[in-house]
This record gives sequence, structure tokens and C-alpha cells, in this order.
Amino acid sequence: MVCSIPSSGLRISTDNILKSLGVPVDQADDYLMDKIQELILQSVGISSPSACWSVFPDPRFLNETGTMSLEGKIFHLNKMVTLALSKSTRVAFFVGTCGDAVELLSKQLMKDGHSLEGLIVDLIGSEIAEDVADFVHKKIEEDMGADGLKVTNRYSPGYCKWPVSDQQQLFHLLRDNTCGVQLTGSSLMLPIKSVSGIVGIGKDVKNQGYFCSICDADYCLYRDKK
Repeated sequence: MVCSIPSSGLRISTDNILKSLGVPVDQADDYLMDKIQELILQSVGISSPSACWSVFPDPRFLNETGTMSLEGKIFHLNKMVTLALSKSTRVAFFVGTCGDAVELLSKQLMKDGHSLEGLIVDLIGSEIAEDVADFVHKKIEEDMGADGLKVTNRYSPGYCKWPVSDQQQLFHLLRDNTCGVQLTGSSLMLPIKSVSGIVGIGKDVKNQGYFCSICDADYCLYRDKK
């Protein structure tokens, strides 16, 4: 499944950008807030958000080792993730991106000596990519709901102690259904502002939030996400 996402549907969190800049929301001055809003409009206007996903039947989970076998491949999801997905009778792999224009704008601003603006645009790109992941997650939920099925949280390689190297197998199973996103030998996605992951599907699964209280990864994009 491939879907282009209207830029008008993107919801960029100013609070998240301020948090990443290390600026308390109640201490941001008018200049910074206006600059962020200006760069959000510019970045969203040049972005080309899209998402792709495929659904696979009969995943096999082994909670003791934190692994999942699917179509002859072993994914080292980590015990926390396999436990959350263990009742799934299908899984969806997805890839989403905001395109490369936002990344190029950030680099150009940096090159021209506008470090703050370049950093803000970089953060906006991350927010757009996360918005794309939210969109595809909801779309999978809607599609599966039509068949009387539910979905789990989504999880991405590199988070919840799931090795980013498993991204190679994820892309292999998706084949050419990756919205033009390419994968380097070190499992880096290009464009950089892209996201991939897995969603569990089944009659008895739950979308139950993330286990932030037992995870020490402060950088995680899912931390404290409801």
C-alpha cells in the first residue's frame, strides 16, 4: 500500500521543537516563536510526505529470546517488543518519509551561517517524519478495523533495544514498496527524515502505550508518547 499525505494534514508541535532546543515553553520569546512558525510553514510547504506498508501473515514470536520469525527471517525485536506483539496474527511493516527537501533546506541554512534556523528546520523535519508515522499507523488501524482486527503500538528499529541492523531485513521484505526511501549498508535511511517500523495486527492485541518506565533511552521518539 502506498499513500501520499497532504501537507495540510501535518501537525507540527512547537512545544516539541522548543523542548529539543532546551527552551522551556513559558520562556520562549516572541522572536523565537515567530521564527519557528515561519520555518514550519516553509518546511511543510516544501515537504513531500508519503508512506508505504505491507501486511504479512503468520509471524512467530519467541518471548524467551525476544525474536520474531517471518518468511524465513529472524528479527531481534527484544523481549519488550515481542511481548507487546505476541498475540498478533499478522504484522505490518511500514516506511514513511517527508522527502529530502527539508533536509536540504536545513543544510543550506547551516552552510549560509544560519545555525539556529538550520537546527530548527532539522527538528521540524523530524516532527514531520513522526507525523507521517502517526498517519500510517492510523491508516493501518482503519484498514484492519474493516476486517474486525485491532492493532498494537508501532515500534521502529533502533528503539526499544531493537537493533537498527534489522532494518536490512525489513526493507528486503518490503522489496520496492518503500516510497523511494533507500537504505545504506549501515542501515541509515535516505532521505534521513524517514521512519520505518512494525505494527502488530490481530483480534486480541492492544494498543497500550509505551513502557517508558522500564526503558532508559532518553532519546527515544516514543518516550512518554500516549
